[in-house]
Amino acid sequence: MQIFFAILVFIIGIAVATISFKAKKESMYYLLLSVGTAVFFFGIFLIFPK
Repeated sequence: MQIFFAILVFIIGIAVATISFKAKKESMYYLLLSVGTAVFFFGIFLIFPK
């Protein structure tokens, strides 16, 4: 279940980062890109807990 959740978080992170490339405003672009990157690394953190 944890692996499935982590893969889902990966997909959401990549999707948000991809959507940011279509954003018209520069501020929205950086906001979406940073959120997508944060979610992506959160997925990595879930797969490899300390």
